[in-house]
Formats: sequence, C-alpha cells, structure tokens
Amino acid sequence: MLSKTEAVVLKAMKYRETSKIVTLYTRKFGKINVIAKGAMLTTSKFGASLEPMSYILAVLYKKETRELQFLSQADVIKPFLNLYSDYNKMTLGLSICELVYKLIKFEEGNQNIFKLLVDTLDKLNEVRKNEINLLWFFIIHLLEESGFKINFNSCVLCGEKFTEKNLAQKIFFVVDKGGFLCSKCGFDKGENSYSIATFKSLAWLERAKIESVTNLKIQSNINSEMQNLLSDYIKAHFDEPVNLKSLEIYYKLK
Repeated sequence: MLSKTEAVVLKAMKYRETSKIVTLYTRKFGKINVIAKGAMLTTSKFGASLEPMSYILAVLYKKETRELQFLSQADVIKPFLNLYSDYNKMTLGLSICELVYKLIKFEEGNQNIFKLLVDTLDKLNEVRKNEINLLWFFIIHLLEESGFKINFNSCVLCGEKFTEKNLAQKIFFVVDKGGFLCSKCGFDKGENSYSIATFKSLAWLERAKIESVTNLKIQSNINSEMQNLLSDYIKAHFDEPVNLKSLEIYYKLK
C-alpha cells in the first residue's frame, strides 16, 4: 500500500553499492526501516533528505508482513541547517536521534513522541545558548511518554510533597521507583545521591515549555550529574543500553 507520512531520519547506512537502509521515526507508523534504492548515487532523487536529523515527507510502499519497507520519495519539510553547520548542535541532535533509535520499539506509533522529536530538533536548530538543556528536556519527556515518568513532586516512600523544608542539600534518587526521597526518608543514604541543584534543574525542565527551556543556565557539574541520573534510570528500565557517543563529543568540543 502506498503511504505518505512525515518522518525524521534516525539512522542511515549503505546497502550494497548504490542503496541505503534508513531508519525513520514516522508520524503514522512509529519507527520503521526502509530501503532507498539508488540513494548512494550522485544523481539520486533523494539528495540530502536521508541524512540523520532530516525532517521529511516520506512516500513509501508499506506491507504489513515485510520488515523492510520500500521508500519511493523523500522531500525535506523544513531544513534544520544549523544542526549540520554547528558541531555542538549536531552532536546533541544526533544524541536525540540515537535515543529514539535505541529506546523505541519498531512499529509502535506515538504522536506525542513524534511531535516531541520534531519540536526539539526544531528548537535546537534555532537556539543560541544553553542548547544542552534541550537534550535533558527531551529525555525527561521521552521517558514520560514511554511510561517511566519521573516523580519530582513528592517523596516516593512517604508521599510527602516536596517543599524547601523537607529537601536536603543532597537528595536520594530511587531508580526502581522513579523518584526522590525527602530529607527524612533519605537520611543517612549516600548511594545515588545528587545535589539539590540537580533535582531543581530537572524539575524545572520537566515543567518548562519548550520555548523557554534554554533560559536556564546550568553549571557543568550539574549537567554531569543529570546525565548520570538519567543514564542510570534508562539503564534500569530499558533492555537496550544507551551510551551516547555523540554526547561525549559534545563535552570535548566544549
């Protein structure tokens, strides 16, 4: 059946001499693999539309019993040019695509995840400061859409709502419960403890609108803590281990 759908290119690899196998996250079908015949040729009709992070309108022949679909046409909907000219933005954009590629199962469509992906790449393309905040924002909301929402509102043991009075300078994160402990429940616990600044930064990003995400300046040590916390949480709840190689490059460039 001939289908047309918006899509983001997550990954592309050479197939034989002239073609590519491309992984797309589509609005209609979720994550799928397609073959783009002739995509490696200099005269290819696909041009640069199959580069990772491209936001395209894909025309494909989709058959339910086939794992590899046939891509007939791909046209760029909106070019995210800054993601390719700015190395910092490129590494973050590739990290975002890598997360979707590794964590989301094939053919499980989710309109909210698709919108989150496109909106985050679009915002990353245009921002001029604190661009790494968009990666944390994306992960927090991807986890929520995947059924692993982190609780920033109340203690996961006693249920008491967080206030300035019941938050210690070091706050304990319970990975298997997806939340934090108040100062009473977290007393004398050292492992998996994070600074209050890390907790407040993550909580702010969880509540923020995407338009204002980059307004917050986060110190490098807090970014490192947030990466560790989110990586541990992903590792505990997903089968696929995530080692964001692109993010390592980002830190080296900074």
